[in-house]
Amino acid sequence: MAAAAIAVGDGVTDSDGLFTKDELREAQQKDDGVRISIEFWQKGVPPDRTEIRAIPEDGKSLLLQFESLQVCDGILYRRFHHPDGTTKYWQLVLPVSLRREYIQRIHVDLGHFGQTKTCEAFARRADFLGWRPYVKLVVRNCTTCNKSQRSRQMLKQTALQPMREFRPMAVLHANLVGPIPAGSNQKGQHGF
Repeated sequence: MAAAAIAVGDGVTDSDGLFTKDELREAQQKDDGVRISIEFWQKGVPPDRTEIRAIPEDGKSLLLQFESLQVCDGILYRRFHHPDGTTKYWQLVLPVSLRREYIQRIHVDLGHFGQTKTCEAFARRADFLGWRPYVKLVVRNCTTCNKSQRSRQMLKQTALQPMREFRPMAVLHANLVGPIPAGSNQKGQHGF
């Protein structure tokens, strides 16, 4: 199921279906920056200089865009205006706890497209401070994409296997290399 952007109209009517409204509402209430922004939006006035000093950085960046915020059904959204003024839609303000899973779901729904297309899709749906490098990191670390990536370079290492033993000296490892040519100190072929 591909998520779609929510067009700006009279109000925000539906989320994109990746999470239920109750999950979104609960996660936003647990996130300090988003919760504080919702509280100020409900008061109807942005914070003054003394109040803004005590607000977390995520909350400050949201409150600087106070006029573009909207709360619908207890969920905070941000109105996005494209620089040329044409495209307008609502972006869900994502709390920290849902960011990784939300990006992963969008990436999978798109069909494991690359960083650029995933960033474009994410920007149409959601927003948070510093989202672009985070989206790129999630896409770069996608195991499905990394396994099936067609590149000219061979993998530099194999996938690591999980450790099954945790007792001291239960597993011993040795690096087998050699023969090593004699160096300037004329040591033997094994390095000692």
